[in-house]
Amino acid sequence: MKRMIHAGVCAALGAVLVLGLTGCGAEPGATTPQTAQDPASVTVSASGTVQLTPDKATVSFGVTTQEKSAELAQSRNSEAVQKVVDALIAQGVAEASIRTEYYNLYPRYDWSADGEQRLIGYEVSTTMCVQDQNLEELGKLLSVCVDAGVNQINNVSFLCSGYDEAYQQALAQAVEAARTKAEVLARAAGKKLGEPIVITEGWQDTSARYSRSANMLADFAVKESAEAAPVLQPGETEITANVTVSYALR
Repeated sequence: MKRMIHAGVCAALGAVLVLGLTGCGAEPGATTPQTAQDPASVTVSASGTVQLTPDKATVSFGVTTQEKSAELAQSRNSEAVQKVVDALIAQGVAEASIRTEYYNLYPRYDWSADGEQRLIGYEVSTTMCVQDQNLEELGKLLSVCVDAGVNQINNVSFLCSGYDEAYQQALAQAVEAARTKAEVLARAAGKKLGEPIVITEGWQDTSARYSRSANMLADFAVKESAEAAPVLQPGETEITANVTVSYALR
């Protein structure tokens, strides 16, 4: 899938301009001279945003089994899960990309009209995820899972393999946006903008960052066996960087 990157910059938060301090008890209009420890400065915050089309996905799905006894529910669920795993591996999904997330066993009750409960069986639920999947074949992958016995599709997460590059672009644009804001403030205060004193990176959302699984052996390459595959549209993801920069004034 061809990635499309569109850059945009959004200035955010606020700015602080430090020119001088009024001395306590001093005559009206008098100011405390600037020192090396208290230079004139301006501090601004800004952000940069890059639009990136996801090209990888992680799918979370579940297999739920209900039986009269806990032992039978566990046995039937294990058989169903193994069938799904075997089907995925047969289609080319690397075993290292298949991970069990949750395993739960619950009693099932029948509640009567007067509030009494009667144990009627047990439910076992296994939640798994498949990582490192290409978006081109994601719909077929979901069909393979359902055909093999999956009865819950919990979530599909779209990820970007080009996240790091896009984030670096967003960082550079955030710093550029910060300088533009600082120049406006400096001119308004009758000052000239100097060199940056401190640059601080803000909070980073890495939820869209794709990281290849450890011991990954093969990419998913589904065979032509799944019918009525769902159509999934990943859209575009915003990769945003935030910075706070302090500049000297002269």
